[in-house]
Amino acid sequence: MIYLDTSALVKRFVLEAGSSQIQNLLTEARPVACATIGYVELYSGLTRRHREGAFSPLEYRRVCRRFEVDWMSVVKVELGAEILNSARGLTQRHGLRAFDGVHLASALGLQSATGEPVTFVAADQRLLRAAADERLVTLNCETGRGN
Repeated sequence: MIYLDTSALVKRFVLEAGSSQIQNLLTEARPVACATIGYVELYSGLTRRHREGAFSPLEYRRVCRRFEVDWMSVVKVELGAEILNSARGLTQRHGLRAFDGVHLASALGLQSATGEPVTFVAADQRLLRAAADERLVTLNCETGRGN
């Protein structure tokens, strides 16, 4: 299974460094997962880009529709007490930002629940180091390098 944090997920909808890597990953026949918080995080990023002029109103509506369709096929990790408690510990242990801790806890919880390996995909080096330290397979979507 592939877990995309929001920095990786956005590359599906916005052309930037790592977009081609994400497109290649999404052509594989592996399920894609994300924490439910990724939904609002992605809309926040798309809306900011629209506000800054990166998208016309028509392009913004199109990319939002495309995201809604794609989101239906994403395996969603709910943010229950177990994930939030894990995220708290991860943010303390690794010095992560709040939502980075949530994404890492979600990937770890998913791996534990399914018993299958999860490849954690992100663009943030600190988050990727923390994921590797927690023994997840990692992939930096901007460089194509993993652990």
